Amino acid sequence: MLERPADVSDDEVLDLARRHWEPRADAVEHLAVGWGAHHWRVDVSGTPTLFLTLDPDLPRHTQASLEAAYGSAAALGLDFVWPSVPSDDGSFTVAVGRRTASVTRWLEGSRPEESVPELPGMLAELHSAPAPAGARTWTTEIPSDLTHLLRNLLQQPWDAPLGRAARELVVDHLTQVGAWAREHARLVDLSDPATYVVTHGEPHVRNQWLARGRTWLVDWESLLLAPRERDLATLVHEGRDVAQDPQVVRLFDLEWRLSEIWSFAQWLQGPHAGDTDDRTALGGLAEELTRPHFDQR
Repeated sequence: MLERPADVSDDEVLDLARRHWEPRADAVEHLAVGWGAHHWRVDVSGTPTLFLTLDPDLPRHTQASLEAAYGSAAALGLDFVWPSVPSDDGSFTVAVGRRTASVTRWLEGSRPEESVPELPGMLAELHSAPAPAGARTWTTEIPSDLTHLLRNLLQQPWDAPLGRAARELVVDHLTQVGAWAREHARLVDLSDPATYVVTHGEPHVRNQWLARGRTWLVDWESLLLAPRERDLATLVHEGRDVAQDPQVVRLFDLEWRLSEIWSFAQWLQGPHAGDTDDRTALGGLAEELTRPHFDQR
């Protein structure tokens, strides 16, 4: 998230880091980076040491799912995985009210301007890796009655600053969302768990990191056993020639689109201030309601 959380102070974050990961920590700085979670740099004697994340409690990322994902990533043993660091009790996550805290080591580097050429090889290696014992299996996040839920949501007040604009977007595209939801349900029925492999979930350029003379994949919170197309959709979107099942690529394009639409609609129907994060959510809602599918570019 870009905005600092109103209910968590830097002193509280510093105390959290000291108690669970690094007792020598003496300073933290909130970082306006990423999306969906809050982040801080944790310093020891002026040296950046940890990257601390607070994830909200969402159906997509609960403490249990994050613990399984981070533990599985650390167990892979692949040299391009930048893993989370266990806490003092050996777990990878710590409950902080309704949020979940986790950390990685600080990795000085930069994000590439475009997706790296070696990404297909990295994903092929990941998809060939033995499944870690604690890895969870993908199931769709899309409610079977999504259109009905959206219609019910439209009956509620949308009184916050960006509510009216968001509501108009949903109303204008509700019929199309219904068609996408029906197509998605049909494609989900074609998936075969016997073919599932270890997937990152979001290997796009924002989760690639250049450091120490190489490329790393970061942000492993979405690791699941799933069809390989869950990751390959990124390569198809980038125009790369990779062997893939177009219907399964389509499935995961719809999975992402519909989950974002439902999440942003709930966000913007509810109380919000109209700040930078809220405006980003409105832009995300508009993008997912209007962008073409991969196979329509």
